[in-house]
Amino acid sequence: MKAEKKQNSNLMHGVVAIAAIFVIGLIYVQFTQQNQTADNYQVPAPKEVVSQYFTAWNSKDWPNMYATLSDGFKKIDPNAKDLATFRNFAGSQGIGSINILSIKETSNDGITASAEYSAEFVLSDGSRQKFGGTFTLKYRQGDIIPGWKLIHPYGPNIDTS
Repeated sequence: MKAEKKQNSNLMHGVVAIAAIFVIGLIYVQFTQQNQTADNYQVPAPKEVVSQYFTAWNSKDWPNMYATLSDGFKKIDPNAKDLATFRNFAGSQGIGSINILSIKETSNDGITASAEYSAEFVLSDGSRQKFGGTFTLKYRQGDIIPGWKLIHPYGPNIDTS
């Protein structure tokens, strides 16, 4: 009987050891995969951020569009104070779709960049309106999502921080 108990005890220890090794292996794999993903992340260039803004707007992908705005702009513009408010504002503009005509980065000193853009808005009534200008972007290391951000995508408010 004692030998049987000792055998069962050894068996349990073996099962626990195998389970522990398995769990440790899973944690290791998960941790290294997350680090590889973070290490391989490339911050989009200013031109790509402007494209992301209009592409997300066209597809009504409000979180992706909202992610292009600087945290400072979100603090100073009441229409961008949170995602729900921003979604309601952007969705209320009467724009059915957007065709990007051109985007060109015109300056970039590593901290501030400018990108000229031209787009065609197809309004809800089917009419078309061309729209263009220059976006100013700043490289934001401290934002929730670091990288190039639009600091004044609409209106007179400007994130000067």
